[in-house]
Amino acid sequence: MLDKLLFRYIGNAKKYIIVSVLLMMLKVVGSFSIALALGQIIQSLFLQTSVNYIIAFLIFLLGFVLRSGSLYLVTRYQTKITGEVKTTLRTEMISKTMRIGPSYLHYTSTANMINMGSDTIEQLENYYGRFLPQFFGSFGMSLVTFIVLLPLSLSSALLFLILAPIIPLMLKAILEMVARKQKKYWGTYQDVGQLFLDSLQGMTTLKIFSADEKRAEEIHKKSEIFRIETMNILRMQLRSITLIEWIAYGGSIALMAVGLPGISFTTGNVTAMVVLVFMSMEAFSPMSTLTSSFHVAMTGVAAGRKLIDFFALPEQDEKDKNEIRYDAEDITINNLTFSYPKSERRVLESVSATFGKPGFTAIVGASGSGKSTLVRLIAGQLDGGEEAIYWGNRAYSTYKKQSVAENMIRISHDAHLFEKTVRRNLMMGKKTATDDELIDALKTVRLYDEIEHRGGLELEIKSGGSNLSGGQKQRLVLARALLRNAKVYVFDEATSNIDIESESVILQAMKNMAQDHIVILVSHRLYAGKDAEKIYVLDDGKIVEEGTFEELLERGGVYRQLWQAQARFETEDRQSLYDTSSKSEVHS
Repeated sequence: MLDKLLFRYIGNAKKYIIVSVLLMMLKVVGSFSIALALGQIIQSLFLQTSVNYIIAFLIFLLGFVLRSGSLYLVTRYQTKITGEVKTTLRTEMISKTMRIGPSYLHYTSTANMINMGSDTIEQLENYYGRFLPQFFGSFGMSLVTFIVLLPLSLSSALLFLILAPIIPLMLKAILEMVARKQKKYWGTYQDVGQLFLDSLQGMTTLKIFSADEKRAEEIHKKSEIFRIETMNILRMQLRSITLIEWIAYGGSIALMAVGLPGISFTTGNVTAMVVLVFMSMEAFSPMSTLTSSFHVAMTGVAAGRKLIDFFALPEQDEKDKNEIRYDAEDITINNLTFSYPKSERRVLESVSATFGKPGFTAIVGASGSGKSTLVRLIAGQLDGGEEAIYWGNRAYSTYKKQSVAENMIRISHDAHLFEKTVRRNLMMGKKTATDDELIDALKTVRLYDEIEHRGGLELEIKSGGSNLSGGQKQRLVLARALLRNAKVYVFDEATSNIDIESESVILQAMKNMAQDHIVILVSHRLYAGKDAEKIYVLDDGKIVEEGTFEELLERGGVYRQLWQAQARFETEDRQSLYDTSSKSEVHS
């Protein structure tokens, strides 16, 4: 019942669990005090003798305070336990993601990551906050109950010692039976969540292609499967709780049946009989409470398996690895071959290239040639090329991943903007940047004049940058990157799907940056990289040509074929636009 892997992440919450267990034991002492006070009062009534009601009342009050106060404090400490553990788990999850980097996508999806960070950890709240304290507390409370019963009735105490472990043993047997069902239940829950998130993100596309009704049917089917699994789990829980409740009540009756005959039925023993009856009724309540928290906790454990598997993903020990030196020179690739995990297809094969410092290098090729894979390996966002890629005279495998990430910026066509002001988005590039530096960066990418009248640095960016055009978003991303002043800038299709003016600004900025930095451009549009000092042409994962723009055209190889094809398509596009415009004018 105790998951060792989950227990490892309990952190500082251990002390709160220990305090909770002690408080639960005090609750039993409080129950005993209440029973003792009531027994003395009832006994005095039978004997028709006077009793010191003040002392009896104080004992009763003490018991009430211990019982009620411990319950209140246990609830408070359970909240502290869950807060501590959730913070620990989310911190570890973020740290693990940062240590692995974007390569985590090889092992899980973004939807699963969102699910683990929210629902999974919330489900574990029941395991850490309710089940663990109650598990240890039930044994502590049973110990105090045994000590109280021992002087009253040896037979009841021994019987309790035999019966008390039965419920935990039954729970362990139930756990082995339901573990598979709990896992299946949580799997169906995740399936529904992933499908819903995917539908939400693609709502516009579903509407455009009239596929929303079909997707609604898929969600309904998945939801129905989840409903059935939920009902199976609830049915199983109800049966087990009913069985264990019968055992608990039967055990209490058995304790009274065995203990009361052993106490002489005289007025002088009324207090002992009252205490025995009262404590027998309370004896199995900790185990009953443990049962009620057991099932919800085990659902959390089933959910937590995914999280534990994520924490167990392989990562390299970087204690003895190096930081990238300030004077690190060229980036060199030496005979790189790469395949994605669980795939035999070679995406890149025997690739060798050099990216000079300073300098402007382009990687071009048709769609599917391996460009984006290569650039992600260069940026350290994919594992598998660490031994073949060198920065200066050292392989990537000798550097800390964080050091590579800090010294290299990859700017893609879908770079993320946060729902914050322009200022706060820019200051991610440089936390100490002054307003003048921020404005200069915006002016460099010719964006400041376009947003100044809308609030300038205080302009609130909406979700996904929806209140900016595609070109404006990309220029804002570039301004943020400029503030970072990294050693290497990688532009991965950064000029795709933007207006001509924005493309011109970005290309000019790249040329200026190449005077002091390593600039690498990856693009399917050959025009974007025609001014590069060296162009590498990828075809089916191999570098088939390299050289300057003029040299590649003269060779008449793959690059020239691609150039001529793109030139022909662009000419046809322009002619189509001209014809459409002419027809509109005639019609007018």
